[in-house]
Amino acid sequence: MTHREKGRTKGSVLIIVMWVALGLVSVTLYFSHSMYFEFRAAENYYEGLQAEQAIDGALRYAMYLLANADEEGVLPEPDTYSRQRSVVGEALYWYIGRGVQNAYATIPEFLLVDEGSKLDLNLATQEMLENLPNMTPEFAAAIIDWRDEDEEVSDGGAEGDVYARMIPSRQIKNAPFDTVDELMMVYGADSVLVYGEDANMNGILDPNENDGATTPPLDNSNGTLDFGLVEYVTVFSKFPEEDDNTQVQNQAGGNANGGGNQPDQNPSNNINIQGDEPTVKVNVNTASAAVLASLPGMDQAMAQQLVSYRANQADLGSDTEWVNEAVGDGDLTQAQEYFVGASQRFMVDVAAVGKNARGFRRTQFIVDTSGDEPVVIYRKDLARQGWALGTNLREELKQYVQQQRQR
Repeated sequence: MTHREKGRTKGSVLIIVMWVALGLVSVTLYFSHSMYFEFRAAENYYEGLQAEQAIDGALRYAMYLLANADEEGVLPEPDTYSRQRSVVGEALYWYIGRGVQNAYATIPEFLLVDEGSKLDLNLATQEMLENLPNMTPEFAAAIIDWRDEDEEVSDGGAEGDVYARMIPSRQIKNAPFDTVDELMMVYGADSVLVYGEDANMNGILDPNENDGATTPPLDNSNGTLDFGLVEYVTVFSKFPEEDDNTQVQNQAGGNANGGGNQPDQNPSNNINIQGDEPTVKVNVNTASAAVLASLPGMDQAMAQQLVSYRANQADLGSDTEWVNEAVGDGDLTQAQEYFVGASQRFMVDVAAVGKNARGFRRTQFIVDTSGDEPVVIYRKDLARQGWALGTNLREELKQYVQQQRQR
């Protein structure tokens, strides 16, 4: 073999060795990337478990607060309990609540919520429903027809024959609502009417709720948050003065993982229906102006007067006598029969993140305090609705994580 042929052979071997080395390096990189992604997935899963444990802890803490309230049926003052960025192990949680509806808010309220502050879908009259923001007379009538037991069509409403002609067709329920989400089944419902622009139900205007049709939900991009009917109504209201002998039992539960309406350990939802006429009650100490304005004898101006006066009072407790002072010469004779000052059902809406502010989870609970101890009667997974703590808090959490790493 000549010198030139030997050189060619060595060159070929070198090339082969280089290709083999490149292949081995590629395989190594592939497996290292796979292991990295597996590590990140495991880390995210672990942080999600931390967040879920924080939610469980937040629920137990809320039930303790409700069971040991200074006054039965009255939520503790916000500054007396831990309600935002509370620590459970390496996780953090927040109670996402509602204050006075603010169409310009960018930071959520962090509170426990009184379900008695809302109008009960199963008890409200058609006139009350029509007084709610963005409600139409036709949809209010359709709500009445959905929940009543007869086939008589309310003026502008819809009974079974209308639902049979829908595509796809469905049966009318002719029974009380089990959840507020059930409004989407009522004839004439759409997501804008029911949920408004608040896609993740956190009470603030998020960037995706102010960009028109770019990202869901569809909004008018006018810089203000248009609330849907879910902001003002409930199916879970219950008050201390109710007579258990007149209550009708309904199934209302949920699955913490799926967010559906499946039975829980304590599924009863008590609805007070006396004779043919429902008895509507609203906690005047916690209700919004929009809800108060829906009651007979009230208007928006008088309702706002009550809310403004209430905001300047230190601790109302279960007292309702203040309403007469609040309106001055205004006449509350008709409205006062609907006012109460205490409730027995509360919403505990908990958002949590694990270590490094990842693994976001959120679950909404309805807690009934009418028994010997508080019980959960409904739960719904809201994590799929997306980040609910606002963009400002997201940036604060990034800084918080950096500070933790530097310690």
